[in-house]
Amino acid sequence: MSNFSAGAALQALIFSARGSPRFGQDCLLCGAAAGDRVICDACAHGLPMHTGGCARCAVALEQPGVCGECLRRAPSFDGACAIFEYRFPVDRLIHRFKFAADLAVGRWLSAQLADRMFAEPRPDLIVAPPLTRERLRRRGFNQAVEIAKVVATRLRVPCAIAGLEKVRETAPQPGLTRRQRRANLRRAFRCRLRLSGEHVALVDDVMTTGATADALARVLKAAGAGRVSVWAVARTPAPGARD
Repeated sequence: MSNFSAGAALQALIFSARGSPRFGQDCLLCGAAAGDRVICDACAHGLPMHTGGCARCAVALEQPGVCGECLRRAPSFDGACAIFEYRFPVDRLIHRFKFAADLAVGRWLSAQLADRMFAEPRPDLIVAPPLTRERLRRRGFNQAVEIAKVVATRLRVPCAIAGLEKVRETAPQPGLTRRQRRANLRRAFRCRLRLSGEHVALVDDVMTTGATADALARVLKAAGAGRVSVWAVARTPAPGARD
């Protein structure tokens, strides 16, 4: 569990116009000296780690194995890994990166994911979920692509940042059921790559139900991928397990 108070962390994470925090000196979470890092070692060690889960979709389980949902309907991807649980204060860090364009936070999160993936089998290629041109124009950057580039560089694996394309806008996924998410993403993606049995790692910021990863893995395998792994910075808890 965290070794800093929720109140102090939340206070440090408030988005305001007071100016950017001094990332080279102060921890973004507790304000203590952090050297040249965004998060000090004490706070980093207190973050909620994802320590295990379903062998297929990485949702948290009490015992190792495969979750009931994956047994009922196996996803198109072959396995998933995450480094953090998607809860406070990791959720605030990801929101800061994603919606406030805090690229320093994004680089730190990406480096944590890359360090975790050193222990996994090396893929032949890294890709990231795409945004439509309109969504990319509004946001200014694709957070998944930024993470993928850092991970690919650290692991010395090629990164095809334009390998996947989102060909139509979809409704926002939050609030949709698993079935609705799958329907929402049907025929939304296209793969530009010509693959021949490669192991492809799909890198993202947050994995929720796995519907997006499933849809993307399907088009990757249709293009010739032999194996698709999902690597996420954070994994949401199973429904009913949120704290």
